[in-house]
Amino acid sequence: MSKELFNPILDTFENNDLKEFAKECIDTIPAYWYSVPASSTGKYHPQYSLGDGGLARHTLAVVRLLNHMLSIDCIKDKYTSRERDLLRIAALMHDSRKSGTQEEFDKSKWTKFNHPLLASDEVAKVWNNHEDKTMTIEEAKIIRHTIESHMGQWNTDKRSPDVTLPTPQDKYQIILHLADYLASRKDIELLFDKHEETKHKQESEPDIYTWRLPFGKYSGMTLLEVKNMNPGYIEWAKNNIDSEPCHSLVMQL
Repeated sequence: MSKELFNPILDTFENNDLKEFAKECIDTIPAYWYSVPASSTGKYHPQYSLGDGGLARHTLAVVRLLNHMLSIDCIKDKYTSRERDLLRIAALMHDSRKSGTQEEFDKSKWTKFNHPLLASDEVAKVWNNHEDKTMTIEEAKIIRHTIESHMGQWNTDKRSPDVTLPTPQDKYQIILHLADYLASRKDIELLFDKHEETKHKQESEPDIYTWRLPFGKYSGMTLLEVKNMNPGYIEWAKNNIDSEPCHSLVMQL
């Protein structure tokens, strides 16, 4: 994937100066962002956001859903033209530091719980270096605090006890969180370019008739062979995907 995937989204911007600022923000997105899935476990995201390029597709989905909402008069009228573009920038950047910088990703590919704050800080850096100051610092602050609360009620994590993210409070924060929430629902699927969709399916969905388990007592057997020999094993694996020893076995994949 390349920066060209943003073109349909950039075409929805209403103000040229904010569109240019969005492009500058896009230039800061690390290389890994274009290839990683939106979720390392697949537990919290629909099929289109898994596999190669999943995080990019998730982000595009968030902006699409946001734009759908902003096309409804009773919602659109709550925001000015510039505010709508600020929301689009926040949506584009909300997961731009999902695993930190490229250097941090190279050391650890896990999601950083404070990634909303990291993405917010990056927007501040872009604004500080932005030559065209027709965009005000107040507008930059709207983008930042909208990004910071996109996790909604899931604002704490036991693995990061020192981080408490803000929760959505105003009209900017609430609508971005809603778009992100809808883009993370497993029962809501969006369509993408056919080439991307085919490539994604090939990489993220193993053929259950030929794929063989690489670990455990059923190593070398297909899933159907395991199901015929021990029907309860597959169900056990599904129910214990986040528990040991199943979690460690899956990580070996």
